[in-house]
Amino acid sequence: MPCAKRSKRVNTINTELAANEGAKHIAIFGSTSYIGTHLITRLYNAGHRLTLITRTARKLEFLNHECFYLQRQVPDICIAEFQLKEETFGQITDTLRGVDAVYYLVHSLYVQDDNDFLQEDNRLAALTARACTSAGVRQIVFMGGLGVEKAGYPLSKHLRSRQETAQHLRLEHDNVTEFRAGVIIGAGNSSFEIVRSLATKLPFILRPYPKEGLCQPVFVDDVIQYLTHALLNERYFNQIAEIGSPEVLPYSKMVQLYASYVLHKKLCALPLPFFSLFLPPFFLSRIISRISAIPAILIERLLEGMRSAAVIGKYSVARIDPECPVVPLSYAASVRKAAQRDESAMYRSVWATPYELSVLNPEKKKQFMHMSSQEKEGMLFESFSKEIDVQEIEAVFDRIKNIGGKTGYYSPMWLWRLRGWIDVLLGGRGLRSQKSNPSLIRIGNRIDFWVVTYYRNFQNNKVLRLKADMITPGDAWLQFTIYPTENKDKALLTLTAYFEPHGIFGYLYWYSLYFIHKFIFRVMVENITKR
Repeated sequence: MPCAKRSKRVNTINTELAANEGAKHIAIFGSTSYIGTHLITRLYNAGHRLTLITRTARKLEFLNHECFYLQRQVPDICIAEFQLKEETFGQITDTLRGVDAVYYLVHSLYVQDDNDFLQEDNRLAALTARACTSAGVRQIVFMGGLGVEKAGYPLSKHLRSRQETAQHLRLEHDNVTEFRAGVIIGAGNSSFEIVRSLATKLPFILRPYPKEGLCQPVFVDDVIQYLTHALLNERYFNQIAEIGSPEVLPYSKMVQLYASYVLHKKLCALPLPFFSLFLPPFFLSRIISRISAIPAILIERLLEGMRSAAVIGKYSVARIDPECPVVPLSYAASVRKAAQRDESAMYRSVWATPYELSVLNPEKKKQFMHMSSQEKEGMLFESFSKEIDVQEIEAVFDRIKNIGGKTGYYSPMWLWRLRGWIDVLLGGRGLRSQKSNPSLIRIGNRIDFWVVTYYRNFQNNKVLRLKADMITPGDAWLQFTIYPTENKDKALLTLTAYFEPHGIFGYLYWYSLYFIHKFIFRVMVENITKR
């Protein structure tokens, strides 16, 4: 099987599986998605062998270390890294040989053009289903969206596309199980983050549409239970299963109830039916993006469904499985649980980070650690290092992992806040406090206005790299490394700021901050290593 060796658990057949009669070989497309990452831990802990298909394998490196959600230490995860396209059809088919079931979770939300986004989803689905048929995969489980046609509730392009994608899967494979869900409530999910941010930061809720859309939200743990319960379950073969909590809620009501249940405050809803004429989804998504730090294109896709009825219709899961053991939580219980996990930063996964933020350099596609001096040409950088005792490596790296949020940046905080205010003035999101749990750091996590793009935490090899998600005339990174020196009793902590300027203004920006950078980074190194 063509798999990239990425971790201790990768590409090794598990001898323990033979003893587990219920163990299956399962492939997940979209394994770095919010639902995909949850599925990995649930299926792995259940004893299944996994093949994870992704275009960015580095996002799954957390499986190799500090992933205490994985309860077994048996090597039976394979990571296959390639693009889904006609040229790789043979590779996809070969990877799927011997696979019992596929979870298909791919969604092209970040494609800018509406038609391209619809066509891309359908093309990828048809390609994957053909490969599954050729490889003899028994079942495809697809995660789609709720949406029914009702008078006064037009079905959005986004919701319609989810159902069209399932149709393209069915055209190429005989056994597709299509789950349809509305807003998924869970810490780290984009939909929940929008609800949480609006309830937390707004003094009141605007209702811009004369007839507001409806939704049946569902808790993320319930979604995972449904998906795993349907695995090779003949009741679900070639079926559509609609899932959701018992309540049918308008979107504004979801925000109000979150404010009431979690924040213990009352939010008034102001109906402004003509407001939508001045604030279509394009502009409204930009405003909410500033509030929530979620990419505007993703919010725009979700807002398009605000006038639709994302509710259970004629395909209720109870119709095909009356004895289904999953009992969905109420909306109140769901948001309370999600808020508790959010408060402690206990994210099993986070909403998808755009590709350009998840990789170090979209064009070079290489890590700084493996770049020659010639390849660094044009890259500006400033480094500060300090020797520490080997016994202090873990303590120092723990301080580095705690960076951001209430901890700050081990240097004058007013300078970081000033940079955040400048970012807001330039149209960015500013220094919004968003702290990760230091024991759950992974690629794609957000820390204030940074995104984790590389993370390694081995005994004598520590790296944390953050990419700036702020308005700058170039791309900026902050990297911390700790390595032992030739003197076995010592290790070297190095803080490096990298900058790839975009034109003359990029160079002016970097050199105008030259002395400020020298001061801040030197102070950071000193304070991080302070005993």
